[in-house]
Parts: sequence; structure tokens; C-alpha cells
Amino acid sequence: MIKSKYLFLLLFCLMLGYTSRAQTGNGQGRYFVQLQNGQIVYANKVQYKSPIFKSNHFLLDDSLKYNPSVVSVFQNEDGFFARVEAGNSYDSFAKRITDGPRIDRFYTSRTTYDYGYGYNPYGYGGPRTSRKRIYFFSKDEGPLYIMDYDNLEMALADNASSMALLSRYKKDKLINTGVSIVGAGLLAVGAIKSVNDSQEVNGSTSVNISPMMYAGAGILGAQLVINLFKKDKLTQAVEVYNYQLKQ
Repeated sequence: MIKSKYLFLLLFCLMLGYTSRAQTGNGQGRYFVQLQNGQIVYANKVQYKSPIFKSNHFLLDDSLKYNPSVVSVFQNEDGFFARVEAGNSYDSFAKRITDGPRIDRFYTSRTTYDYGYGYNPYGYGGPRTSRKRIYFFSKDEGPLYIMDYDNLEMALADNASSMALLSRYKKDKLINTGVSIVGAGLLAVGAIKSVNDSQEVNGSTSVNISPMMYAGAGILGAQLVINLFKKDKLTQAVEVYNYQLKQ
């Protein structure tokens, strides 16, 4: 009888130890989730699950489950993630790609739909989808903001070098807009001129491509190539801000 009692206690302790593998507070664990109420739950494995017939959830050490809506930040083997919008989807969190010392950069992906007429894998005329990265930043572990000129101008105002890069970004953006307008304008005028200069030859229409179309296409093509190899000034402004603080 006594042996049975001790055996029961041993089994109870083993079960308790298994269910408490994910610990709260200052418990041990390589990874964690932080809840909206500030509570931190540590674990050695943090997974985001999206089953077909069940609700999305975070699974900690194969035992504890948390609804994504109650999680504000989490860290697992893929990196550190912070919430950027309400919801239970994985895209509600942004992954950190730059870690300070003062400015952190994050990104998440969004699915965009193009309902224009065109071919897609399901036939003609249906929406085409694509994934687009959205970048955010956080200063001094504060809230996340969209990484654009206006927000960075306020956050980096105390660094002259970063502000100079932001000024160049604004100037380059104006130049790019002007070049796009010129290139598109030449294409449009060239297309109209090509149609007007077309001739009927032996019952068929002969279209003479206007040089303006070639010029417009060349301008837009050159602009695209230059922008592909040009480093983003917004990212440079953040990098300079962090680098000068490290010195």
C-alpha cells in the first residue's frame, strides 16, 4: 500500500514537471512569448500553428497553447517578432531585421491583389496576387511605426548625418517622379504619333514606331536599372544613426 502511494506521488510529480516545461516570470527557456498584459512565458520551443480545422495558436514546448490575439511579442528560432496590427494571423507580427542599439527595423509581408484584366494560373481576368514587404521601425524599444520619410524625420532629428540622408531621399524621390512623368509622357505621345502616322499599304496597315516611344522606354528602363542598384536612403539613415551611437 505504501509502495503504491509513493508510486502515485512519483507519477504525479512527473506529470507536473511535464506540464510546467513552459514557465512564466523569470523561468528558464531559450525563447518566450510576451502577453498583452505584460506577462512573459518562457519555453524551449515556440511554434505558431495554423491548423485547417482549428483556430490559430502559439504552441509552447508542445504543451501550452496561447491565442495569438493575446500575444504582443515573441521570440523563437526564427527570430524576434513584434505585433504591428490586431489579428490572429502570422502576418500580424513583424520580424526584427536590425537590432539597435536604438533603432530596430522590422518587416512583415502583405498579400496584394491585382484585379486588372490579364492571365493568371486560373485563367484570364481573375485577380493576381503578390507578396509585398512592409517595413517598420522602433526607437528605444518603443512602439512600431511605418518606416517612411515623415516618421523617420521625427525619430532621427537628433542626428545631422541621418537627416542629410533623409534630405537626399526626398530629393531623389522628386527626381524619380519627374523622370517617370517624362518617360511616360514620351511613350504616350510616341504611341499617338505612331498611330497617326500609320499608312495603308496594299490593304494592310503599316505602323511606323515613333522615336519618342523608344526614348520614353529607354528613360524608364534606365531609371529602373539605376534604382535596382541604389541603396535605400531610409535604411542608410537608420544604419548611420545606430553606427554613430556605437562609436
